[in-house]
Formats: sequence, C-alpha cells, structure tokens
Amino acid sequence: TFRALGLAAMVGAPAVCLSAQSLAARVRSAPAGRVQFEFPARAGACGDGQSFVSTGDNSFYSSISIVNGVASRTGAPGPVRVVLDRADGTLTGMETNVGPLHPAEGVTDLGMIAPREAADYLMSVAASAEGRASRDAIFPATLAEGVDVSAALLALARNQDRPLETRRSALSALARGDNPSRDVADALVRIARDDNENQSLRQHAFSVLARLPHGAGIPMLKQLANDRTMSWVTEQSLRALAQSGDPRAREFLRRQVQRSDLPDATLATAIRGLGSTYATGQDVDLLRGIFPKLTGDRSRAAVLEAIARRGTASDAQWLLTIARDTNQPIETRRRALDLASRGGMSNAQMLALYDGVNDPALKESLIRLYAQNGDRAAVDKLISIARTDSNYTLRRRAISSLSRTEDPRARQALLEITTGTITR
Repeated sequence: TFRALGLAAMVGAPAVCLSAQSLAARVRSAPAGRVQFEFPARAGACGDGQSFVSTGDNSFYSSISIVNGVASRTGAPGPVRVVLDRADGTLTGMETNVGPLHPAEGVTDLGMIAPREAADYLMSVAASAEGRASRDAIFPATLAEGVDVSAALLALARNQDRPLETRRSALSALARGDNPSRDVADALVRIARDDNENQSLRQHAFSVLARLPHGAGIPMLKQLANDRTMSWVTEQSLRALAQSGDPRAREFLRRQVQRSDLPDATLATAIRGLGSTYATGQDVDLLRGIFPKLTGDRSRAAVLEAIARRGTASDAQWLLTIARDTNQPIETRRRALDLASRGGMSNAQMLALYDGVNDPALKESLIRLYAQNGDRAAVDKLISIARTDSNYTLRRRAISSLSRTEDPRARQALLEITTGTITR
C-alpha cells in the first residue's frame, strides 16, 4: 500500500475552518479502528488505487508491479483516498492512494468529502499532530482539486514550534505547486537569509528555490549568489543553482567561474556546480581553460574533480598531463593521478607512467595505485620495481605492497628477494 510517509517531503498548516472541524468531529466519532474518506484529485494526479501515486512531472511510486518481467506503472485519474490509522483515539499515521477505489475491510468509510474541507482537515493535522501523522498529512492535502495550500505550507515552515522534519516537508511541498506566486519565492528567500532560523531549514529553502516550477526561484538565487555580505548565503545559492538545469542557472555559473575577484572557497563552489550533473563538453572545456589561471588550492582541486567526474578518455589524458607537469605542486600532481586512475585512464597507461616520470613522490603514488589494482599486470610491475628500481625507498615500498597480496607470484618473488641481497 502506498504510504504518505514515503512522501514525507510535504507538510502544511492552515487555520481550521468549520467544515474541517466537522470532518474532524466525524473522524473522532467513528468506531474504533481505521477511517477513510475520499475527495476529488487535482488535474494530473493519478494512480492504481493501491500501490503508487503519480502527480505528473513529479511522481512517487511505493511499489512496482512486475508483469512478464516488465515493470508496470500505469495509473488512472480518480479520487484521492486517505485512510487514517488510529490508536486509543490518537491519529498515528495515514495512507494515501489515487485512482480506482478498492474495497477495504474493517475500515469506516466517511464517503466523498469536498476538496476544501478535506484539505483544511489534513492541514490542521499537519499543524497539530505529533510524529508521523503530521508529515503524512501534507501530500494528500496538496492533491485536493482546486485548493491552493501554499500559504498554509509557508505558515507551517515558519512555525518554530513544529518538528524540523515537518517544517522541511512543508518547504518541499512548495516545489510541487503548478504556479508558485512571488510571495512563495519571497518567503523562501526570507527563510534562507534568516540567521535566527535553523541552519538545516535554511539550506532546504535554497534547494526548494531551485526546484520551484518554471524556474521561478532562479532569479532570486542569482541575486543571493551575488550577495558578498554573507559568504554562507552566496555558497548555498551557488549549490542550489547547480541543482538546476535551467539555462539561466548554467549561464550564471559559467560567468562566476571566470571571475578573478571571488574568494577561493566561493570560486570552488561555483566550479563544482558547473561541473556537476548538468555539465556539458563546453563546460569541461571552460574549466580546463581557466585551470592555469587559478591560484587557490580549493578551486584548482575543484577543477580536477569536475573533469574527472565526466570520465572520458580525453579527461583522463588531461589529468595525466597535469600529473606529469613538474611545474605543478606535488599535491596537485598526486590528486590528478588519483583521479585519472578512477576515471578513463587504462591499466596500460598507468603501468607505463612509472617509467615516464622522475619524481619519487609521484612514483610512490603509482606504487600505491598498483597495489590497489591488484591485477596480474600490476603485480608484475610491483615485482619489477622491487627487484630492479635504483631507488631503495621505492623498492621497499613495492616490497611492502607485495607482502599484502595473496598472489603466489608475489610470494615467490619476495622469497627470492629476501634470500638475496637488497642494496642501497
């Protein structure tokens, strides 16, 4: 059964009107056990009545039916059905379904309720109930036909007397409205900037701004990102913009990474944002181009990580070029090498690199990578280093790595080496 708990990302808190009080009274006076009611669903909401609910572009599935090896997620429009769980007169949770109504045994059915009446009751539960029931009430309230609960959600999100998870869920629900008003975006900005508010809730407000329908929060996030008076707000705004594939957000990040007046930490945040999920080949080329101009350790590391994340052969080759560049700091070279080994660099390239570099520190990093690899060719390379490398320290590193492998060839090589003489 689809449980609203799985959709804890939504909660609300309007005032209770007379009709909602009437429904609350009916629930209280119902016989002991579970109670259910139905109400018309908003456009786009559908489901199978028992295992999943889809809300259009934002869909949530509690389970997937498998028919002949194929996942089935078909649904149909229909009313919303809410089933309340009660224990000793206390509401403990609820289940939400949309679509064809299926007979339920042992449940008192209150029948079809007007959308506004149902939404008001559910939001009153969100505003007053404890534990799971408070969070469970939000999702069905947002499904009521023709009812806008955004003001109630904002009121709940600002209510510091309510549990944090309920308040976070109220904010998340705002990202699922069809046409968020300017008041919604303004309220999210106020929460995000409020130093007296819970830090986690503030971070969530940035995230919700990035997810508002039709990119409604992007202009405000850009303004916040340009606020140099609060560095934390700037960085959180950049992170939120990185979550969005909105072209305005992407272009803003491209401009930010080319600025020379940003603090290193802020610039690194912008670089990570540009190189995240929505990064294009153009973005990667831009990051490669700005790398030589960067002077901060964080921003330089962010470029290496962003390029490695894409993981193409050309990305690995670029990282290897950085690793070989003796003009780069050794930590930068080591980092580039590590990232190349996790990305597109082939085993053959990694093995050949040892003889192509002269820096002992970089060779130590390669020995570590060979040991982590552990395949036949890597073990053979370690044996060769242990036997023939002119650098005594590197030979000892290779011997130490071989001693930790179960490969019988490594054991044989160690036996031959230890019964001979290792000279400095």
